[in-house]
Amino acid sequence: MNNELLKKYYGEDFKKKEIRIKSYDFLENFLSENFNNYLENKNTKLITDLYLSKLNELSLQEVSFLILHSGYIPDYYRNDSSEETLHTKLTETLIYHWAILIGFNKSILPSQKSSYEDVTISNGENIIVCDAKSFRLGRSQSSPNVKDTIKLADYEKWLFKYGKKGIGGLITFPSLHDWKKGGDVYQYVSDPQKKVLLLFYEYISFFLTLNYKSKNLIDLINNYPELFKIKSQNKEDYWKKIIEYLFKNNMKDFKKLDSLAKSISQEHAEYKKKLLDKKISAMSNEIKISLKEYKSIDILINELLSDDEKKIDKILGKINDIKDYKNKIKRIKDFRIKWKI
Repeated sequence: MNNELLKKYYGEDFKKKEIRIKSYDFLENFLSENFNNYLENKNTKLITDLYLSKLNELSLQEVSFLILHSGYIPDYYRNDSSEETLHTKLTETLIYHWAILIGFNKSILPSQKSSYEDVTISNGENIIVCDAKSFRLGRSQSSPNVKDTIKLADYEKWLFKYGKKGIGGLITFPSLHDWKKGGDVYQYVSDPQKKVLLLFYEYISFFLTLNYKSKNLIDLINNYPELFKIKSQNKEDYWKKIIEYLFKNNMKDFKKLDSLAKSISQEHAEYKKKLLDKKISAMSNEIKISLKEYKSIDILINELLSDDEKKIDKILGKINDIKDYKNKIKRIKDFRIKWKI
């Protein structure tokens, strides 16, 4: 980790690993502290407002660092659980906060989920419909399916509501889930007519670090027909054009930030993997303690065959969780961690 660059772009405090870890845990800690509150009233707006209040307490550097490692759902959340849904919603809330910070002061965080974009990014004159993507680090695929990333028909439907003010779309995307060789997604996001832009969370965060404003994003989308004469599956060509246009006046800073961001992403993935290791260790100890209650194998068999199976079900549930976590750790190693920090 380059401490000199950490200090330059994020401040002296971020040279300390414990400060970076505090950021890595920021969203999950907020959620665990407020989750029971949410369960009592099921008021999503209440929790997003509370999160916005928390975000407003952070400096620009802290928000920028937080965005940089966003878009990753904790692997210990149950599939389709309330925690997973809220985590995703709070990532969308963070992107809404980012939009406000760079000058899109008429932006909206829609409360309706179906048939609406995640974030309506707006300065009153220009509207960009945004889909903020989140995936698990331990996801079974190295990259998501195309349909889980972009459906152009949705963007057309969302933009239609805004008439001439709707200038295009934005997908915010976690870079560790990128496609190795390009493909259909890059063909869709390089379409000069549709103007749906894909940006990694790292690049979104660089807007704050480099003091970019709403005009930078508006100009990029409006210049899509000049940047992309034809749509293409070529990933390298897409990023070359996006980066050269967006960071042409700050290329030295971009290269330093990009290099630093890659190290931060790796440290973040390694840290989240270790959290799963700790959970496996804790559950293994709990299983050992539970099994000590059975003085003989016969007592254990009787428990398995009895009507009251709560204890055994609990043990078996932990065993299944351990298997699941081990699979996810393997995928994180195989798909997300490229090198040791």
